[in-house]
Amino acid sequence: MELRYQAKVEYDGTDFLGFQIQAQGRTVQGELEKAIERITQKRVRVLGAGRTDAGVHATGQVIAFDVSWRHTDRELHRALNAVLPKDIAIRQLTTSYSAFHPRFDAEWRQYRYTILNISIRSPLWARNAYQVAEPLDLGAMREASQSVVGSRDFAAFGKPTQGTSTVRHVMRAEWFVEQPKDIEGELLFFEIRANAFLYRMVRNIVGTLVRVGLGVQAPEEVAALLETKDRAAAGPPAPPCGLCLVKVGYTVNEQRVTK
Repeated sequence: MELRYQAKVEYDGTDFLGFQIQAQGRTVQGELEKAIERITQKRVRVLGAGRTDAGVHATGQVIAFDVSWRHTDRELHRALNAVLPKDIAIRQLTTSYSAFHPRFDAEWRQYRYTILNISIRSPLWARNAYQVAEPLDLGAMREASQSVVGSRDFAAFGKPTQGTSTVRHVMRAEWFVEQPKDIEGELLFFEIRANAFLYRMVRNIVGTLVRVGLGVQAPEEVAALLETKDRAAAGPPAPPCGLCLVKVGYTVNEQRVTK
């Protein structure tokens, strides 16, 4: 009998064309499906909570798939990690209820964007952070980020992946700072949680907030920019290397759990 399995996946997105499978090119979904087929001898379709773009990472992507497996969840977990490529790993795996859909059942998604504010580039951080050489005004960026909190029309920051509505509800948008070891500079982390995101919405928001941090735009201009609903009015997108899907939230009851 087939069961639906639910898993939390981590991956380095640098060498992928994104999560969603494509006719040509390496994708996270494609590698997951090949690994499951290799272990179970069954071709499956993997469902994902978020269609991360090329170069975008994840520590908390949630997937689901249906297979018939005679052994324990732990053995399936171990077997998949044994055959998956080094840039993908299953962090958690369990059986779920048959109707669970990681995308449509999700109540919110949370992304983290990492900026390394450093005068001399760091090759070791190149795959995981946007390196900005000029000093950034974190206070101004924090002030500006509050303009995106709440239910807003985010047409200035992206396009819908489905439908026509560009209204999204952002629950939090916060900056954190950390001093990295062994190098001079600061790590700036932008965490944003919303019920859903437009295409490249987070990267476009971060790109504009960096302009605020550099003094190119004033913090209050971000609210005015939203009102324009014009993508051309916002700054260029921040590069994908700094973006990571860290968490997906579900209703907590007998059948749904927050990953």
